[in-house]
Amino acid sequence: MFPKQHDPLQVMSHAVVGFPNLTENEQAIDGLVAAGVNLIELQVPFSDPVADGHTLVNACYAALQQGGSVRATLALAKTVSAKHPNTSFVLMSYLNPLYRYGLEQLFTDAAAAGIKGLIIPDMPVEQFEPYIPLLDELGIAPILMVTPNTSDERLERIAASARGMLYVVSRMGVTGKQTQWGDSFKAYIERIRRFTDLPLAVGFGVQAADDLKALTGVAEVAAFCSKYIEWQRDTGSEQAAKNMRQLLLDAKLVK
Repeated sequence: MFPKQHDPLQVMSHAVVGFPNLTENEQAIDGLVAAGVNLIELQVPFSDPVADGHTLVNACYAALQQGGSVRATLALAKTVSAKHPNTSFVLMSYLNPLYRYGLEQLFTDAAAAGIKGLIIPDMPVEQFEPYIPLLDELGIAPILMVTPNTSDERLERIAASARGMLYVVSRMGVTGKQTQWGDSFKAYIERIRRFTDLPLAVGFGVQAADDLKALTGVAEVAAFCSKYIEWQRDTGSEQAAKNMRQLLLDAKLVK
């Protein structure tokens, strides 16, 4: 249920499992789906989320105090994937907690829980490659990441192993900071397109309707994560879902 290349832009949003608590996670996801979001990352909280900015770092810390874990993420995935069969749920985690759980067991259990994709920012393609046949068999897409510093040679290797979509890190740095979508960014996208027919999901710095408008016709997915978690933190999950609906309306992605 991932988009195809040149499909209209979709928004992928986010839940940190355990933030603000495990009960509210499910309610928040219900609100996101009702708002029009059909791609949602379920993040396993981790104490050292190196690619994340302060919003997600603080949410992870709070989630760990509330019982967020790999097992809690799989349990939530099983519940929400059954409730929302037209929504694609992606497990997002750093490698350490998954490695402790056991990667092959994790992949098998994730498939049984309805997970459709994996984003593991600190797991390089070399570590993913031996698992690609198993992931293909299980129907889980390894959503691999590229950055502006990724060489053409490495980009080609990553594109060969990626499934579902390719995650495009828009700039160097961490999540939650503003990004400019000028000519250099468009040239970056064009370079990536030379190596893959997969849809492109752009993350790091998508914060407003204007960002979504800038990405329309450029990418297929915009990862709107840190800002949503800010809304959830500051106004609660119900209002955050209303904000998401208004965002999609303002960007003309829903009617």
